Amino acid sequence: MRPAPFSFMCVLTLATTFFAACGPGSDALSNDGEEGDEYEPYPGGKADGFGGPDNPIIFSGACDGGQRLVIVAVGDVLLHTGLQKQALTDPVGFGSLWSEARDLLSKADITYANLEGPTARGVIVNGQAVNDPGPVFDGRVYTSYPQFNYHPSLIDDLKASGVDVVSTANNHALDRKALGVDRTIDELERAGMPFTGTRRRSASSPWYAITKARGFTLAWLACTYGTNGIPDPYGQVLNCYGDQHEIEALVTDLSSKPEIDAVIVTPHWGLEYHATPRQKEINLAHRLLDAGATAILGSHPHVLQPWQKYVTRDGRETFVIYSLGNFVSGQTHLARRSTLLLHLGLTRRADGRVAVNGARYVPLYMSRDYDSRPWELAVIDRAGGPGGSRALTVGMFGLWNLQRPWEAPAPNAQCDSSWQEPHPHDGWIGGACSSDLACGGTRCETRLPGGFCTSSCERYCPDQAGRPTTFCADLGLGGGMCVLRCSKDADCRQGYRCLQTARLGEPQVVVNTCRPAP
Repeated sequence: MRPAPFSFMCVLTLATTFFAACGPGSDALSNDGEEGDEYEPYPGGKADGFGGPDNPIIFSGACDGGQRLVIVAVGDVLLHTGLQKQALTDPVGFGSLWSEARDLLSKADITYANLEGPTARGVIVNGQAVNDPGPVFDGRVYTSYPQFNYHPSLIDDLKASGVDVVSTANNHALDRKALGVDRTIDELERAGMPFTGTRRRSASSPWYAITKARGFTLAWLACTYGTNGIPDPYGQVLNCYGDQHEIEALVTDLSSKPEIDAVIVTPHWGLEYHATPRQKEINLAHRLLDAGATAILGSHPHVLQPWQKYVTRDGRETFVIYSLGNFVSGQTHLARRSTLLLHLGLTRRADGRVAVNGARYVPLYMSRDYDSRPWELAVIDRAGGPGGSRALTVGMFGLWNLQRPWEAPAPNAQCDSSWQEPHPHDGWIGGACSSDLACGGTRCETRLPGGFCTSSCERYCPDQAGRPTTFCADLGLGGGMCVLRCSKDADCRQGYRCLQTARLGEPQVVVNTCRPAP
């Protein structure tokens, strides 16, 4: 691989000792600090071929028999100042940031994340070695934006939580220069964490990683659009566009090997804070899938972008999600804190070929509302909110492909005859349930059809942005119960109707709510 071209270097302030390339073809410093740039939402509703609310992702061989594998994928591990300080003082370490989702990470057969930044012990921003301060956020060795470096215990905590493979090719890969790449690889190998997209100076080691689980062998290949203008004189980072022909050839070669069942490409690409992929990313995704890849898992925009089923020239149904968004980060805008956990299913069919059988997602939200742990990833349908974040994610990916977090991972859940399509009320008041786990902090009233998530009330009930308004009613089960307001029967779950209801103790106050059908 040839080093990225540049004409000269612009030295920024001494505080960051950051280099930005200024010549043609080079990339500029990205604005992935805590505030970032303005968000450009996904317009949705257009005939663009993406999956969404009215276009669920369904694979024709979803219910075919054969050996199956479930992949879980999450987005950027991008640790700003507050997150690193919390992790390095909390007894749970970095795992404190995603402890509520840890069981979801570990339930999969293979779990992937994008490690966005070095874990280079004892290296400062100019790439020089110094004495390591240990597990403290010192602002010199371990730093935040614009040049990240995390304590290597992050890798151990990711692995202990169930992460099996990471991408190291991203725009922060060279934040500690060449030595930082080498030392990050040292730490990944020490921890036994497979990685893809970077390699040591003067090394000829493969760009890809291999994982094995449940009899499946997967090849993972990461690349990045650039490195924030920091030169790569030793060719340590695979570039999605500068090395495109090499990448396509490598995908074709890997996919042709009989011992490899599927090739997963994880490009770091796209415009930050834009919820719609550019044609540039769409074209590259399709080229890589046509070259033999089975799935593309994108990152970098720090917000979610849509997914797509793509039928290749040789007739394979493949999968791409253009951005997984952030997994954990200190960014503040709702869209940057709204994310998902992807379930992607593979099936080995009778002829030995491996194909995608389905995709599902679990809505997540990076919360900063806890006093003892300011930063913590919330599983929205277990935590009961926030509804606004859930509405943003569901508005892009739709309800049909929603995965309920209290159920076992099932990318092709519709193949079970008892499966019912998720409803907007699920995970909070009015949702279906069999236990309190499905009710987001409320309780499950099993005496009502299909179970009914509710709370006891005397007059008023809690409301939540992004959810229907609640109402305190007497359903004849003893005391007040919170229900949801409605305007028509179609607003309610199966087995319920939109009926006139009086408030508990105030018969003159009457509204329409979803109640069991008479």
